[in-house]
Amino acid sequence: MKQSCNPITPTNNEKNFIVHCSLFIVHFLLVALCLAFTSSSQEKVYLSPGSLAVSADGQTVYTALTTARAIAVTDLSTGETTGRIETRQNPNGILLSPDGKTLWATTGHANGAVEIISLSQNKVTKSIRVGHTPFGMALSADGQTLYVANRFSKTVSAINVDNDRIVAEIPVVREPCYMAISPDGATLAVGNLLPAQAATNEILAAEISLIDTKTNTISANITLPNGSQSVMGIAFSTDGRYVYAAHLVSRFNVQITQIDRGWVNTNALSIVDVKEKVWYATVLLDDIDRGAANPAGIGICGDGNLYIAIAGNHELMELDLKGMHEKISGLFSGAITDPYIKTKNDLSASLSFTYPFKKRIELKGRLPQNLAFTKDAVLVSSRFSPFIEKVMLQNSQKPEQISLGTESELDAYRRGELAFNDATLCFQRWQTCASCHPDGRADGLNWDQKNDGLGNPKNTKSLLFSHVTPPSMITGIRETAELAVRAGIQHTLFTVQPESVAADMDEYLKNMPVQESPYVKQASKKDLKKGKKLFEKAGCAQCHNGVYYTDLKKYNVGTGDGDDLNRPFDTPALREVWRTAPYLYDGRAATLDEVFTKYNTNDKHGVTSNLNNKELEALVLYVKTL
Repeated sequence: MKQSCNPITPTNNEKNFIVHCSLFIVHFLLVALCLAFTSSSQEKVYLSPGSLAVSADGQTVYTALTTARAIAVTDLSTGETTGRIETRQNPNGILLSPDGKTLWATTGHANGAVEIISLSQNKVTKSIRVGHTPFGMALSADGQTLYVANRFSKTVSAINVDNDRIVAEIPVVREPCYMAISPDGATLAVGNLLPAQAATNEILAAEISLIDTKTNTISANITLPNGSQSVMGIAFSTDGRYVYAAHLVSRFNVQITQIDRGWVNTNALSIVDVKEKVWYATVLLDDIDRGAANPAGIGICGDGNLYIAIAGNHELMELDLKGMHEKISGLFSGAITDPYIKTKNDLSASLSFTYPFKKRIELKGRLPQNLAFTKDAVLVSSRFSPFIEKVMLQNSQKPEQISLGTESELDAYRRGELAFNDATLCFQRWQTCASCHPDGRADGLNWDQKNDGLGNPKNTKSLLFSHVTPPSMITGIRETAELAVRAGIQHTLFTVQPESVAADMDEYLKNMPVQESPYVKQASKKDLKKGKKLFEKAGCAQCHNGVYYTDLKKYNVGTGDGDDLNRPFDTPALREVWRTAPYLYDGRAATLDEVFTKYNTNDKHGVTSNLNNKELEALVLYVKTL
């Protein structure tokens, strides 16, 4: 017999219990919501002060807060930061219009833009799409053309400021970041960050591109001394005759058995003769027993001296340009004899030449990279300090700190990023981890390290995903990236550090943000589908598979020479391979095209000899989008 279901009527006690339970649940949800709100509102925020711009009257300085999507506004007369201007993406660089009404900010990465800020409204009024990771800017002498360096697009955009339209895209060599325009506006100098040649070339060096602003074309690409890389600062002399570039000179053609006296990396200032369009001279910023690691932003102040932010050492360097040029001219003319300096090339090996002309000023900020000038002071911003420093020309030994706001205490990732760029962890402060691995990636050079024997140089590897794609090093000589980090501190920085420093570096390297390939927007779905099919057909996917496009194994693909003949090499991850040229274990392939053609003997590195030009183009484009 079917039973009937009668409703149960709760008692008063049961009703009260239900009400109390309901109230408890509501209270619990409200508390959870408040905690979630509090947690999100207390999310770690870092300012990362970057590019600086000073008003014409010298009373206001604008500072790009590169990880806070904002620009700080500071009153220099009171020393107080009075406000912030929000940007749509994180700002990479800023530039102030001559009339002081407009501030331009280069922002973002793959979706790079120039954001136009009205200073009367203190807000972004328009955004212009440009290339991948726009960085430095320069304005033409007539104020009509804004030039923007697009780092990963390898171009300089010329923008008409009247209608905000791009009127020219000028191709340069590789990763343009910093630019300067001559006083007469006729020449734009662009620093190409890294070398673009094969690592086995006799000369391997970054270049300075000179652009004729009348025609918006390259008038010269000037190669810096052998081993030059990480061009981080560009400035014109006041008469426009010379361009100064701050960079590293890496001694990659020696075995890394020591670090004393700049054995591995030295830090330099190169001079380019703009009139003759030739390299003029290179001098070292280091001392005999103390490096000047990773020089960055540079500029000439009203006193005629050149100032350089020595990022790795947390210093500001003042250089007497007049005195230095007089001595260089005397050496070149034969008026001064020096048994140790016989040619211009000897200057780039002299650790004592600049000693009489320079002064080091210790800063409180960590990783100073950008400078700006007022009539009587140098302003310095440092990535890991929430303030700018004002260095008075008449009392340069006592920098004044001006707060830009508060920020969170450094977490492990942030501490690791600082340690990776900190030369105080290195014996005599010659270099940092970033000297060979800028942005945690690669300098494009070959280095002969002891870890796999001497006499067999290997190309620098990007450290992206190194902790999740063991083993480490090209030969897999280190079982894990953790071991490689600790060995690097000991055998490359030549110091012993607390375990916490290495652990923080691990955290930084594990969490470095991946950059979207600039080639993604160039490839159609049809192109990608075709390229992927060829990637699989050629057998590339057999070894380069999974999330990181590596099977974590070693193979002999017929590329080894000398002591490395028939040696198996670790299968590299292909994520971000578009930005890590040159290629193969010794960097002999300047481009990915050469990997599949010129240096793929007997199809051991993928069966590509049967592909026609269009198929090769599709294959290479696909790999560049990974």
